[in-house]
Amino acid sequence: MSAPLPVTAVAFLARASQLGLFSAETLILLDRGVATSAIGLVMAAAAAGGALAQLAASRWGHHGRTTRMTLLGTGVQSAGCLAFATLTPWWSLAAADFLLMAGAALTATGLRATLAAHAPGGRAPGADRLERAYGRLTAAQMLGALVGPLGAGAVLLHGGTTWAAWAATAVALTATAVAGTADRRDRAPASHPGSRPSASASASASASASASASASEKVLASALPEPSAGPPSALLGTLWPPLVLLFGITALYGGYSVVWAVYLRELGARNALIAWSAACLALPALVLSPRAGAVLPRVSRQARIRCAALALGCCACLYPLVGSVAAAVAVSLAEGVLLAVALPLVSAQVARDAGPGRTARAFGFLGTADALGSGLGTALGGALLAQGGAAEAFRFSGVLCLLCAAASLIPVPASSTRPPSSPPSLPSSSSSSETGRSPHVSRSSPRIRPVRR
Repeated sequence: MSAPLPVTAVAFLARASQLGLFSAETLILLDRGVATSAIGLVMAAAAAGGALAQLAASRWGHHGRTTRMTLLGTGVQSAGCLAFATLTPWWSLAAADFLLMAGAALTATGLRATLAAHAPGGRAPGADRLERAYGRLTAAQMLGALVGPLGAGAVLLHGGTTWAAWAATAVALTATAVAGTADRRDRAPASHPGSRPSASASASASASASASASASEKVLASALPEPSAGPPSALLGTLWPPLVLLFGITALYGGYSVVWAVYLRELGARNALIAWSAACLALPALVLSPRAGAVLPRVSRQARIRCAALALGCCACLYPLVGSVAAAVAVSLAEGVLLAVALPLVSAQVARDAGPGRTARAFGFLGTADALGSGLGTALGGALLAQGGAAEAFRFSGVLCLLCAAASLIPVPASSTRPPSSPPSLPSSSSSSETGRSPHVSRSSPRIRPVRR
């Protein structure tokens, strides 16, 4: 299975808009007269927006279509970009940052859940469809992470900071248009159900209709609301290992976002090299992420993710010992390879462990861990940079990532309560998890029955 084209397109556009604006955000704030003491408050609002949006998705995400969540996220992100392009007071820019990050978080959760809905049977032994799908999603996001800052830099050279915000708004609106088209296509089969076939139809015609209905039902996997997700405690217990591993990884790179430029400048790097060093994290993902499931296939997925987190923590602790720009860039490139393999495996593991009916809530929890880790890493990285310098911030981030990798080994008992199962109205070959049939669909909906010989 490969990631559907609308999913990868929205992922690329949304990430390009988000990181394109973030790469110019400090310059925009300074040009609008925002005091340096208030810049941290504006960026803290972005972290809060992402965390609250993910908490909302984990609580109510299973009540709606995953494509609708993606459309809502891109719309909110567009509103945040537009506010950034037009507003001036620092508190209004903080609100714009809140909307921008909240929309980006909802978009990411909707895209991940949509992929899970398009991949029935992903729990089958040896199946690597989820890894390939989430690998392509990660590659699309990383491509957007490259194109967005490059485009923002080009706009800054020719048009200034205001035009950089308007360019990010245009890209976000394009992502909204693509997400709206995908949502409309997913909604169309539900609004035009097929008619009941005649009892006198031939056996061959009935078999053809049954196959067509099965295909249509699979398309509805992302269009219809998910079944009841059950108690959150049970899901949290099941997803504990990937959640705490992702928290450690994102906390690590939240600290990097504050420390990296200062660290490279202390080593003697020029501004252009500092800007392009971000490619060390993004470029490996374009090649390796779609093939992440094929890396060490005989090792369990959780073991691969845990080993990547351990290696990333060790790399962070190496930076204070590095004395040249070339060596620092080489370590960063190695981290990019580890991330290119680990991030798709985390998403696929969450989709697989969540099971049918709980993917939207599961990815809401995953996004919450992502947002909280990033926000905590950014806040603590800035504080440690001011108190002890870049070396102290790197050491703390590395140790935190190592501790999270160790915490993922702690067993967390899940609640014994299980989500209610759907009635066995269909044979196992076309269960609700595979066809996308929702418990909200009326029992009087037309069904196609095979004609007995």
